[in-house]
Amino acid sequence: MTGKVKELRSLIFSRYDSESALACDLGWPRQKLNKITNGKKEPDIEELNQLAIKLGQPVGDIAHIFLRYKSPNGQLQA
Repeated sequence: MTGKVKELRSLIFSRYDSESALACDLGWPRQKLNKITNGKKEPDIEELNQLAIKLGQPVGDIAHIFLRYKSPNGQLQA
């Protein structure tokens, strides 16, 4: 499990009993959120904003979870 997945799941489970509960609150299919939390889909700015609102975090903090683990030359960052 990558660092961003762990960090995002930690935020989710600090406010919700399950990813499904958050997906329902967002009005998203469970599979959409699952792809984001498994690192298979990068959220767009609107999705980041919706996640930030539901998780009670600044949108910049949620974006930073995903940006922190990007590298221009493809290397993973800690």
